[in-house]
This record gives sequence, C-alpha cells and structure tokens, in this order.
Amino acid sequence: MEKKSFFENISEIKDNLLLYLEAKLSLYILLAFQKLAKALTVFVTISAAILFFSLAILFFSGAGVLYLGKLLESYELGLLIVGGFYLFLGFVFFFFKPRIFNRIIIRYLVTVFFKDDDDEKTPKS
Repeated sequence: MEKKSFFENISEIKDNLLLYLEAKLSLYILLAFQKLAKALTVFVTISAAILFFSLAILFFSGAGVLYLGKLLESYELGLLIVGGFYLFLGFVFFFFKPRIFNRIIIRYLVTVFFKDDDDEKTPKS
C-alpha cells in the first residue's frame, strides 16, 4: 500500500468536494425543474378548468336570460334578473373570499407542492 503525502490527500479531498458540489447543484436544479413542471401543470389545468367553466356559465346565462325573458315576456327583465344574480354572487364572493377561498387554495397548493415524493413511490398497503 502506497503512502500518500498530506498535500495529495488535500488535493484528493478538494477534487471529491468539487464533484460533490456539482452533484448537489445538479440535484437542486432537477428538483427546481420538477417543482416548476408541477406548478406549470397545475396552472394549465386550473386555467383550462376556469375557461370551460366560464364558457358553461356564459351559455347557461344566455339560456336563463332567454327563458326568463320568454316567461316574463320581456328580455330586458330577464337580463336584469340574471345580472342581479351575478351581482349578488359577486358581493358574496367579495365578502367571504378570505374565509373560504384562501383556505381552500392554500390547502390545495400545500398538498401539491409539499407532498413528500417518497410517498408516491412507496406502495400503500
């Protein structure tokens, strides 16, 4: 067994430390990319759901206006009733938003981003 000098050991430690730091940096870059991909997926999914939900509300509102207009024999009254309904919903959402929506959104984002990745890989029995 050959004996290495003190400076050779220091040089070897330095090389190993650099390799370790490069590997650690690569790991953190991959983890950041994974979180970014997950965030982008959540954003696209929620955006698509909001788009389709908005289209459904638009068409149902139009149908409601036509139905109420025919029922009341005045399309203007149908528009007023549907508009008043949305105004009422807007006030409800404005006043109860912090209590209801912040909790729901925070819980959802915590489960999406901070769920332990080891739990996904281990089979549940």
